[in-house]
Amino acid sequence: MNFNSEDSYIEYDSENLPYSLYEIHGLNKIRELSRQLRTFINYKTATIQYRFRPKTINYLTAVNKNCSETKKKLKQIATEFIHLLTKIKGKGISYESELIRMLERVRLAEDMISHNLLTTLRETTQNLFISIYELSEGEIHLNPKFLKFTVNLTQEACIVSKILNNWASGFYEELRVNYLQLYDELAILIPEERVEKIVREQKSLEEGLKEW
Repeated sequence: MNFNSEDSYIEYDSENLPYSLYEIHGLNKIRELSRQLRTFINYKTATIQYRFRPKTINYLTAVNKNCSETKKKLKQIATEFIHLLTKIKGKGISYESELIRMLERVRLAEDMISHNLLTTLRETTQNLFISIYELSEGEIHLNPKFLKFTVNLTQEACIVSKILNNWASGFYEELRVNYLQLYDELAILIPEERVEKIVREQKSLEEGLKEW
């Protein structure tokens, strides 16, 4: 047993790979990476829009009805995502290390508990990225604190995708760095009212969710 859902694709010899199978997997990968790039550009644009916002607009009370449902959906998925990371981390130092160990247990020992947990995490992360993208297509700059929280959350989603998608590990690592830099920029534009916790702590993400 192997957790990676792409194994059936990898098992074929590259020269004998059916075109239909290649087309399905190849196009899906291209679309996903393209959407990830578009999403980041949208959040970068939102940051610029907020930086150069008209001073006469009260952004703290601005209401964007068009994205209210998307925010609600994202919060629900984010709650599940953070819960899974906390569950995987357990008493360990980091969830990244535990994720890697879980993958090895699935490959070598056919660990069904880890298999099911990783499958749920993969699906939840994919759904999270879709909601993050949908939110980026709206006027997220009107909700600066939520913009900052979402960029922070997306860093974690990139780390999970880097581990679970070996074929695109380099892409997601670079994307994570870009989101980290964007978060640093937002941290200056939108300072916390209190001393902020370490970005990578799941506890800080949970506290961010409570605001919404």
